[in-house]
Amino acid sequence: MTHDLTLPGAALISTCIIAGGILIGAQTFAVVIPFAPYVMVALAVLVVLGAAMLVLSCRGHTSPSRR
Repeated sequence: MTHDLTLPGAALISTCIIAGGILIGAQTFAVVIPFAPYVMVALAVLVVLGAAMLVLSCRGHTSPSRR
């Protein structure tokens, strides 16, 4: 039995994109954020992990036309 990871994967991707946008926006206005490059790399890794969750959860589904 495989678990449906569609919702957690989408939530992880969207949360990381929003957090990255906030971080970039803060740096645009010269707000000093410690370890900002490391945080951006961690967010990028989490986006890739969320995308992998989406791909793996969609692989087990069959379309209605294939039944």
